[in-house]
Order: sequence, then structure tokens, then C-alpha cells
Amino acid sequence: MTGWLIGIVGVVVIGVLIDVLMPEGEGNKYVKGVYALIVVLVIVSPIAGALKSETDFSKYFDDVFDTDSGFVESVNGDRKEEDEQKIANSLKLRGYENAQVVIFAAASDIYEIDRINVDITLCSQFKSDCENEVIEIVRKAAGNKEVRVYDNKRADG
Repeated sequence: MTGWLIGIVGVVVIGVLIDVLMPEGEGNKYVKGVYALIVVLVIVSPIAGALKSETDFSKYFDDVFDTDSGFVESVNGDRKEEDEQKIANSLKLRGYENAQVVIFAAASDIYEIDRINVDITLCSQFKSDCENEVIEIVRKAAGNKEVRVYDNKRADG
């Protein structure tokens, strides 16, 4: 801070010297224009430094802003239901009409899917060994997440 103030004082002193020593004429206005630009840069330079630094603003605003956890849970629940419906619709388009989709998401402020369970037991168009196809459909619809497929019709499943 003191360095910044000394810089401003130094620029002002140099400006006064330039103003006193420069003769009147056409070049004077250009010199004053360049000088004004330098003064602005010296004054604004701490702002650029502050933007570059990784300042933790939360220490200033922690008391001001609180997360409404009920609202966040509601929004995350809505997103989860939408994603489940989107995945179920994708499966339905590929012949898995009654697939049950359950998304498990982390309990936090940020909605992030941990894994997706798909139960294809009730599907009318059951195909043997269709687990890989279901996983591919779900991953296309929801991103590359962990997918578990359940099928109670198979003896091992």
C-alpha cells in the first residue's frame, strides 16, 4: 500500500516537472496525454494485482450469505428425478419399457451422481445378456457414471 502511494506521489512530481520544463507548443499536448495514461496506470495497478491473487472472499461474506439447504435439496431432488426420467425414456426407446432407474447422488450442495441402478426385471422385451447394452444406453444419457444393472429373471442375478 505504501509503495503504491509513493508511486502516485512520484508520478505527480514527475508530472509537475514535465509541465514546468516543457515549452508550449504542439508536442506538449501529446506529452500530457501520455502522462495522463501513466497516471491512470499507476493508480489502477493495485486493482490488477488484487485480481491476480487468489483472495478468499468467503471470510468477508460468510456472515452475509447462508445456503438455504432446503432449497438446494429441493433443486437437487428435481434434477435427480429429471435425470431418472431421461434415462428411463432412453431405455424405453431401445425396448426396455418398464426399467426402474434409481440415481444415487452425493448429499451435498453440488448435485453429482455417484451411481445409477437400473432394474430391468419388469421389462417386457427382455433380452438375455443385455447388461452391456443397458449400461451403454445409460452412460450416453447420463455421462460416464457407474451403472449397475439388475435382472432378477436371470438365475445368477
